[in-house]
Amino acid sequence: MKSTYMRVLCIGLVTLFGNVVSAAGTAEDQPIENETRTNTDVDTDDSLLLNIENAIQEDENTQTENTFADEPAFAEPARGAVPVNGNEANPAISVILDTAGAWFQRDSHYRQGGHAPSQTGPAIQGAELAFSTSIDPYFSLDVAFGMFHLHLEEAYLTTTSLPLNLQLRAGKFKSAIGRHNPVHLHSWKFVNQPLANEWLFGAEGMSLPGLELSWMIPIPWYAVLTGSIQMGSAGVFKSPTIENGEPGWSDFIYPVRLVQYFDLTPDILFQVGANIVTGRSDVGPESGNRAYAYGTDFVLKWRPTGEGDSGYASLMWETEAWFRQMEVPGTVWNDAGGYSALVAGLSKSLEASIRMEIWRQISGGRAVNRFRYGVDAFQFSTAISYLPSHFSRIRLQHNVSSINEFETSHSVFLQMEVSGGAHRAHPF
Repeated sequence: MKSTYMRVLCIGLVTLFGNVVSAAGTAEDQPIENETRTNTDVDTDDSLLLNIENAIQEDENTQTENTFADEPAFAEPARGAVPVNGNEANPAISVILDTAGAWFQRDSHYRQGGHAPSQTGPAIQGAELAFSTSIDPYFSLDVAFGMFHLHLEEAYLTTTSLPLNLQLRAGKFKSAIGRHNPVHLHSWKFVNQPLANEWLFGAEGMSLPGLELSWMIPIPWYAVLTGSIQMGSAGVFKSPTIENGEPGWSDFIYPVRLVQYFDLTPDILFQVGANIVTGRSDVGPESGNRAYAYGTDFVLKWRPTGEGDSGYASLMWETEAWFRQMEVPGTVWNDAGGYSALVAGLSKSLEASIRMEIWRQISGGRAVNRFRYGVDAFQFSTAISYLPSHFSRIRLQHNVSSINEFETSHSVFLQMEVSGGAHRAHPF
């Protein structure tokens, strides 16, 4: 287009100069107020217009043939690239607020950490600022920042075009182990996290810097094997600090998960997972003590296909169970536990849930410092959730807790959640 503008400019200047000269030559013989347009003037204007149109057409033809050295052709988009039209290159941004009011029957009760309310009164469970975007045909980026507690929950890149059904994540991310650990607060089915997950992976769950590789196994049904290497502290797992020297391969935390998915009928689906986590023990990691967690989980969901209200009815049974070995100076602590939950979708805006939790110390003695890693416990929860829309939720929950060293007690929670902005969908 540069050549078009130059031609138009040159033609216009030449014509203007000619008119000025002509006008100057006749100015002495003819007053301005009596000036009239002649046929010659009209012919000159028509000739100028015709020259401009011809120049534009000639330039367009020449540009199509791509013969101008100063106007290189645009490169072909990479294979698999998605054309960008508008906001596709901008990140999707969302803000999610979870608030709760809590009542505890007794002054002395077990106080969960993390997002769970721990005392009677109002609380902000979480205020998450999330970003997600597709960088190019090869990478996507996800970031979740906890604004209330001022900490980075997740920040990782994901590959999107590796061969052989492979996918890589790198950064800080929630480990893909079990059902509960990878899930953010706004996707929980209850106000508080399961006791077993807190005693295994910490109140905030296992969310650590690392590298993760997953492989979709080429078999007739859906199956994915995921393994990661991470570093930090999460529950009973802890990497030694740098004061103990440069870390070796045995100092990292290694979560591994195999998940398989089956459509039993058009209305019933089944997912089953197997999990292994190993790493240094939180008690004496510098002395070589290790911790191991072996788990299994499944989801059985019924959701009838149909139109209208029948499309919203559903029933989901979710169970997660763990066995843990934790080496400590002089002995090994063995524990087991988990949870089982039923979640019923009653309508588009109403959901009812119940959950039973259990944890047992199997062997290893009852040391004083063992309490923070789990004690004999039983907890039963019921919840009813009302969803005015896809972007808001009100939940009422009641817990009955029988936890060793505390009297059986009741607690009630009222949770409200709102979500604004676009948010990437979480895995099933």
